[in-house]
Amino acid sequence: MSAAATGSSAFVPLYRRVLGGALDRLPGPLRRLHDHDGARSAAGRCDVERGDGLAARLVAACFRMPPAGRDLPVRVRFSTRDGVETWERDFAGHRLTSRQGAEPARPGHLYERFGIGHFTLRPEVSGEGLDLRLVGVRFLRLPLPARLWPRIVGRERVDGAGRFTFEVSIVLPLAGLLIAYRGYLVPEGEGAA
Repeated sequence: MSAAATGSSAFVPLYRRVLGGALDRLPGPLRRLHDHDGARSAAGRCDVERGDGLAARLVAACFRMPPAGRDLPVRVRFSTRDGVETWERDFAGHRLTSRQGAEPARPGHLYERFGIGHFTLRPEVSGEGLDLRLVGVRFLRLPLPARLWPRIVGRERVDGAGRFTFEVSIVLPLAGLLIAYRGYLVPEGEGAA
């Protein structure tokens, strides 16, 4: 993708801007997925689990979360415009889109937006991979008290086959599990998924 298409003359990938040199400490498969030229796609397989309580079902419907399933095909497309990455996830035909960008007032942090939700995350690099820690939540631009935040786990690792793996779970206060999904991705052009 050209620098013009990404909205800047000197394109620097989002995770490179947020993590700086710490990005180089990530295992190769993780680094390659995040350190792209403005566009990337990857495919693999995943399992999706959904909460079955009424509140969890209503919230999942509002955010258009994918249905539960095992060994589903998954594809993720990353595209960048004006410094913001759009993540288009396709879980066996069910699409879930979010946007990620650098938090302007908090160096070393990023945000992820799903609809009216704005989640501030602190990425933490370790020898094992990358963890995303939730440090702030806003709905309709209003900050939510910490006691009302969902519990979010976002973890990226490398499996024994050398593939990028992901694990995401979201648990709502009082309502329990909203969604959990885990699986692997292989950047397209690097081998069969």
